[in-house]
Amino acid sequence: MPFEILEKKELGTSGIVFEMVILTPLIARKAYAGNFILLRINETGERFPLTVADYDREKETITIVFQVVGKSTKLLSHLEIGDTILDVVGPLGNKI
Repeated sequence: MPFEILEKKELGTSGIVFEMVILTPLIARKAYAGNFILLRINETGERFPLTVADYDREKETITIVFQVVGKSTKLLSHLEIGDTILDVVGPLGNKI
């Protein structure tokens, strides 16, 4: 099941730090502070971890904040509102 990007915002003016809100009903229901997710953008991409920066159980969304540091985060930064992410696994880790 692909996961839709509902919001995208560049943080600062460097062009390398972004915030995204993603529709993830099951993950949003179970997320807590301290959790992370594994993302895979497309069939050929690798899975990589990102921290859950925020979650909204009512809207069924999670928020991620990431810095472009490699191929996967660069590809993620090029996605726009309405685009989808192939896999989002989580929430993983322990709650704080």
